Amino acid sequence: MKTKIELEQNIISITAKIHREFPELSKHITEIPVNDSEEDEINIKNLEGYYHSLNEIVSKYAKTHR
Repeated sequence: MKTKIELEQNIISITAKIHREFPELSKHITEIPVNDSEEDEINIKNLEGYYHSLNEIVSKYAKTHR
């Protein structure tokens, strides 16, 4: 399992890729989800889910718009 910092770095990286390669998708990007929970496990799962959703959007879009 990745750490919170690793996930945040991955999200920043894929967000930069979207802005650079597919700026038309930028409107679909939200800020990194904030979770007020004290439990790191829940926050990490939220970050993982957000990263995977961004990655899926880029992967599917790239197949049809290169």
